[in-house]
Amino acid sequence: MTLSERIARVDDWLIDRLFQPLADRLPERLTALHLGLSCQLGALMLDGLSLVLPMLLFGATLGNMIDSALIWCISLAFFLGMKRSAPLVRPGMLNPLRPLLRAMRLLSLAFLIYQFFRGMGAPGIVWLVTQLTTISQVLFTVGLYLVACQPRPPYRRMSTRGGPVIEGVWGAGGRLNNT
Repeated sequence: MTLSERIARVDDWLIDRLFQPLADRLPERLTALHLGLSCQLGALMLDGLSLVLPMLLFGATLGNMIDSALIWCISLAFFLGMKRSAPLVRPGMLNPLRPLLRAMRLLSLAFLIYQFFRGMGAPGIVWLVTQLTTISQVLFTVGLYLVACQPRPPYRRMSTRGGPVIEGVWGAGGRLNNT
């Protein structure tokens, strides 16, 4: 087994054993796709906060933070693309976003590990900014894995009414007139 096959197996294990059971236990009105998109939006908001915070605390200019601002814009474009691809995920069908976003999920895991170790050694007030970025990366990764979960099949509707299915003349014993 090659390294790429092992990495793909880890990705499949995370979806099948960790996130899919969580998605199956969600309430009926809250789908894993909507929860995943909400996590992505939360990650975008926290990442924006970690972008603005150095400007407020340290007096950094947008010129100093242009790389972070461009990364935030790319994240916004990715979120808008995910929101537009949401109708592709339908109950009772295979989720097309699972194989499509495999590389993105693996990259987000690698960046999460990097961000975690980067945030551990941050001094003083910079620690707060790095922790916001770490939480943002956790939400982004969780959102990607939830979006990749298989949607629940549609529920079957059951009749709540008892009694005869056809009413009318049949209720009179087959007679057309009751006289």
